[in-house]
Amino acid sequence: MAITLMQRFALPPDEIYRRSFAIVDALLPSYPWTPDERQVVQRIVHATGDPQVATMVHFKPKAIEQGIAALQQHTPIFTDVHMVAAGINKRWCDMLLCPVYVLIEREEVAIQATSDGITRSASAMKHALPELGKSIVVIGNAPTALLTLLDALDSDACEIPALIIGMPVGFVATRESKEALWERPYPSIMIEGTRGGSAAAAATLNALLAIAMQRQAK
Repeated sequence: MAITLMQRFALPPDEIYRRSFAIVDALLPSYPWTPDERQVVQRIVHATGDPQVATMVHFKPKAIEQGIAALQQHTPIFTDVHMVAAGINKRWCDMLLCPVYVLIEREEVAIQATSDGITRSASAMKHALPELGKSIVVIGNAPTALLTLLDALDSDACEIPALIIGMPVGFVATRESKEALWERPYPSIMIEGTRGGSAAAAATLNALLAIAMQRQAK
């Protein structure tokens, strides 16, 4: 009887997880990350399958600490799209009592976006501005969402979030939105250039959730 593909290649879930992270760790370059930063980078590389993205991840000073402190204080988490929320470990969020909200799913967004001639993501961010102070904002898709948030922060129309995970992906306004984020003093983690995406953004938050729970268990 022929050996099936599952018999040939598949492993138990725990072993897949262990080996995957061992491979990722071996692929990471020597780089002056802190242990927490390295853990974030590991999860991003694991989620994207792209070791080259490792040195493109940038952390503002104390961004990780501020994000973890916010999670330990049960802060709400706002994502730009459903794909980001789908990748977040909901069980960990529930354990830390951190609700997750998807901005784009709000009913009024599409109508307002058409009226204003802007993207749904930008409209969604505009509607959410009063709620974002001291929250964690996770952007893994739309650069217009990040640009809208930065414009609001620049004009004092929004309280500064505890952390901005700025990882939109694409070729139009993407690089510019992240460069604008990096030029500002707001607590943030971002991936430079056109890379990013929902998986990377969710992996970043999952790393912070894991660290927060590790510290809480001590």
